[in-house]
Amino acid sequence: ARLAQAEARLSVCRQAILQRDFDALAAVMELDSNLMHAVMMTSEPPLYYWQAQTLEILKAVRDWRPSENLPVAATVDAGPNVHILCLPEALPEILTRLRQFPGVKEVLRGAPAGPAHLLGVDSHSDPQKV
Repeated sequence: ARLAQAEARLSVCRQAILQRDFDALAAVMELDSNLMHAVMMTSEPPLYYWQAQTLEILKAVRDWRPSENLPVAATVDAGPNVHILCLPEALPEILTRLRQFPGVKEVLRGAPAGPAHLLGVDSHSDPQKV
């Protein structure tokens, strides 16, 4: 079911980005992450990556958006690490809140890096091997 609906979710993501609809993007992003983890948890043998703190953060982020109108969403990689996406105006508040969670060891901040470009031959990566 997850793969059968992947194209539709991707279309929703694209539309949300083009329309700058953060709530729509957040909803589909969180749904896809949860579906991926549901597949892993129901595989044989099952893969249980989430920890108690993972769930606490996911639940909190999901509550912050509607109850406090914070533009924030969460996804989880193939491990217990929660990745937070928020709009720039919410970043200071989100960082403060995340750092207060027990079990959060580090909060790393990322941002869009600009347009894609090819690396030169003398760079750290060989474009032929990518």
